[in-house]
Amino acid sequence: MINRRKSKKRYAKKGIDTQHVFTENNQVFVKNKASYKANPNSEWSPITFKWVSIEKVQDCLVLE
Repeated sequence: MINRRKSKKRYAKKGIDTQHVFTENNQVFVKNKASYKANPNSEWSPITFKWVSIEKVQDCLVLE
C-alpha cells in the first residue's frame, strides 16, 4: 500500500491594480487614490490621454 500525502500548496493571489476614471468634454479624469475610502466626495485629477487606433498599435508591434 502506498501512502499518499496531501500537499498544502498555497498560491499567492495577485490583485489587479485599477483606478476609477471618467471623461468630460474630451478630458479624462482619474480619482486620487488617497481619497478612495476617506472621502465620498473624492478629488479627481485631469490626465493627458490620447486614443490610438488598433491599426496604429498593430503597426508598432514587433513579432519575434
